Amino acid sequence: MYLYCYRKLPNFGDDLNAYLWPRFIDAALSPEPGSEEVFVGIGTILNERLPKTGTLHIFGSGLGYGSVTKEMMENWRVHFVRGPLTAQALGLDIRLGISDPAILMHRTENLNHSKDIACAFMPHHGIHSERLRQLCEQANVFYIDPEADCETVIRQLLRSERLICSAMHGAIAAEALRIPWLPVATHPQMLFSKWEDWAAAMEMQIRFQTLPTIWPEADPSFKGRLVSRAKTAAFRRKLKTLASSSRFQLGPDWILKERLERIESKVQAFNYNQTGGR
Repeated sequence: MYLYCYRKLPNFGDDLNAYLWPRFIDAALSPEPGSEEVFVGIGTILNERLPKTGTLHIFGSGLGYGSVTKEMMENWRVHFVRGPLTAQALGLDIRLGISDPAILMHRTENLNHSKDIACAFMPHHGIHSERLRQLCEQANVFYIDPEADCETVIRQLLRSERLICSAMHGAIAAEALRIPWLPVATHPQMLFSKWEDWAAAMEMQIRFQTLPTIWPEADPSFKGRLVSRAKTAAFRRKLKTLASSSRFQLGPDWILKERLERIESKVQAFNYNQTGGR
């Protein structure tokens, strides 16, 4: 079975597909196309770039980039989607908007890991840079590279007492691993609708704080250097303030448990049908 996901650039959220699904799905999953059955999992990937042929099994994916037509959905088997906003937009039963399947990390990781990082910051991969890492270190906040391998990211998250993040799957991982988290808007290209979709599934409100946008390279002009100096000073100051604030959030245990049980029920039914009940 072809495991479909975004693979053009390394990114924690997309890479979770190869990390998590083999732990739950009995069918052999391949990163290469060619199978008549396609497994479509974690990511904002329900759009016109999906494979046009074969049977597509939708397991927790979301809308956000691109578009979907009724014709495209004819060969879909929707087991569940990321949230009720995706379900409504696709004309599905709202009960299929269970949650992002990345919350399955709650089942795979050691939640009692020792903590030696007071606060970490995980940016959206679109603004990841060594420049940003240095600013975090100067603010005494541990920097988590969103393009590192899943094992490294999860290990660093588990070591963290709190997480500040503009990476949505950083927030989802923190919720799954029971780490208080604080969402921040770090650049205008962030897609807030996908956060709202997942938040609605988890019955929570997301209250974004704002950090200055720090791109990998500063404008080299005289004016650009002045603006950059002011922005980097503001970023350090605001990040340090947020790290010691009381704005961190964490949803109730019972909601996480209920969503996990519903996802696991979908997984069990899928595995049963794939093996013919054997």
